[in-house]
Amino acid sequence: LGVREDARGTEKLKSVLSVLDRAPLLNEEAVGLVYWISAHTFCTLFEAARLFFPAGVQMKMRVEYSLAKPYRGLDLAALDGDERRAAALLAHKSPLPRDRFLKALGLSAESGLPERMVKAGLLLRNTRPVRRIGDATRKMVRLISDEEPPRLTPKQKNVFRVLRGAGGVSVREVCYFAGVTPAVVGALVKKGAAQYYDAEVYRNPYGGLPAPPAQDFTLSEEQRAAFDRLYRQYRSGKGGVSLLYGVTGSGKTSVFMRVIDRVRADGRGVIVMVPEISLTPQTVALFRGRFGSCVAVFHSGLTLAERMDEWKRVRNGDASIVVGTRSAVFAPLRDIGLIVMDEEQEGTYKSESSPRYHARDVAKYRCAYHRALLILSSATPSVETYYYAQAGRYSLNVLTRRYGEAKLPEVDIVDMNRELERGNRSIFSAPLADALRKNLAEKKQSILLLNRRGFNTFVSCRACGHVLTCPNCSITLTYHAANRRLMCHYCGFSIPFTTECPRCHENQVHYSGFGTQRAQQQL
Repeated sequence: LGVREDARGTEKLKSVLSVLDRAPLLNEEAVGLVYWISAHTFCTLFEAARLFFPAGVQMKMRVEYSLAKPYRGLDLAALDGDERRAAALLAHKSPLPRDRFLKALGLSAESGLPERMVKAGLLLRNTRPVRRIGDATRKMVRLISDEEPPRLTPKQKNVFRVLRGAGGVSVREVCYFAGVTPAVVGALVKKGAAQYYDAEVYRNPYGGLPAPPAQDFTLSEEQRAAFDRLYRQYRSGKGGVSLLYGVTGSGKTSVFMRVIDRVRADGRGVIVMVPEISLTPQTVALFRGRFGSCVAVFHSGLTLAERMDEWKRVRNGDASIVVGTRSAVFAPLRDIGLIVMDEEQEGTYKSESSPRYHARDVAKYRCAYHRALLILSSATPSVETYYYAQAGRYSLNVLTRRYGEAKLPEVDIVDMNRELERGNRSIFSAPLADALRKNLAEKKQSILLLNRRGFNTFVSCRACGHVLTCPNCSITLTYHAANRRLMCHYCGFSIPFTTECPRCHENQVHYSGFGTQRAQQQL
C-alpha cells in the first residue's frame, strides 16, 4: 500500500467527491497497533482497526429521493393519487431519506412506490454515506455586526446588548438573560442584525450530575516510598511496567492517584482501567471529584451516542483522563503519560471475541510507544505478572500494611465433615447458625454468598454412577424444587425429575449439593 503523485499505466482514476472525515481516524501509533494486533491475534486488519472506533462513528448508506424535473413541469394528470402526493412532498422538501419519505406519505417500509417513480423518470435515487449516530448540536445566535441597527424595539435592543456582551450564545440563554421569547430573537435575525448557527455539544453521561467533593488524603510512609519509586520511574522517560502489590485496603488507589497528579501537571494523558462496568461509577465519582470535567468514561454500558461523544472529547483534547473497562485502552489520547490497570489479574481484561487481545498487552505497546509508565495494581496479581516482577522485568512496589492500621476481617474455616460427625446435617455449620442468630437478636444484617442457583446442584445414580448432564452443553443439571425439574443454566434445557436412571433404569437417582433455593428454605 502506497501513494504515487502521478498516474501510471492505463489505470482509470475516479474523482474524489468528498472526504468523509475531517481528520484521519487512525494516527501513526494506531496504524502500527492495528498491524500488531492483527499479527498477534490472527485477526483481519479491519477487525483490529474497529477496536479504535466508537460504534456511532461508522458509516451506513442512506437512500434519498428527489424530483427528476421541476414540479411545475410534471404532468400531474397522468399521475395517480400517491404519485401526486409524493411529487408535492418533494417539491417542498428535497431530497428526503427513504424512511422519512415513506412515513410522510403514510406508506409501509416495503412500499414499491419510490422505485416505480424512479423507473418512470419522475424521481432521482441517490445513495450517500451518513454516520450511524449524528452529532448533537445546539441552536445558537450571534451578531453580524456590533453596530446597532435603527428601529429596534426595546426588547430587541435588550437582545442586541446581551449578544454584544456575550458573543455567540444559545437561543435559550439569550432569552433567559434578556427576558424575551424566541420570537423576539427571530425578529432580530429577520432584520439582518443577527444570525442563527449550530454548535456541536457533547452528550456527557455524567455531565448533568454534580461532582462529589474531592477527598484529600495523606500518604503513609510505606505509600510515600512506593509513590517516590513510581514517580522516579515515570520521570526517567524510559517508561516501563511496575507492579503495585498491596493487601486489600492498603491504599493502592491513593498511591497511583498521586502519580496521576504529577502526570497531569506535565500535560500528559492518563488511562485508568477497571475490570467490571459495575466498578466504573464509583471510580468515575472518585476521579470527577478530584479532577473535574476532564474525565471521560469508556464502557459498553453507555449509549452509542454517549460513547461517540466521549471518544470525541478525548480526541479533541477536552478530556485528558479516561476511566473505563478494557476498551478504554484504545482511547485516542495524543500523549499518554500513565496507564493504570486496577485488579490486573481479572480475566475480563481478555477479550472473548475476535480479536482476542489482552488489554495488558495493548497497554504495554502503547506505553512503549509513548515512553509512559504502566502500573499493574492488585492484591492478588496474576502468576505471570508476579513472576516478571520477581525476575526484574517489572519493578515491584509492595504495600504490606492496611492504611490507618485498619484490620482485615476475621475469617473462620469450618470443617463440614466434623459437623456431620456431630449430627449436623444442615447446610449451615453450627458457628454460622449461631452468628446469624446473634445478628438477628442485635438487629443487624447478614449477607450469605452462594455461587449456585437451584435447590440441588448435582444429580446422579447411586447404582451405576451416571451423572445427569445437559445434552447440549455437557453441564450437570441442577434440581429446582419449585417446579421439580432438572435444568441447565446455560441453554435453558429442562426435564422433569425422576428417580429412574436413564442409563441403568434403576430407581437410584438422588441429588446432592445445594443452591440458593435450598439455602432459602433452610433459613
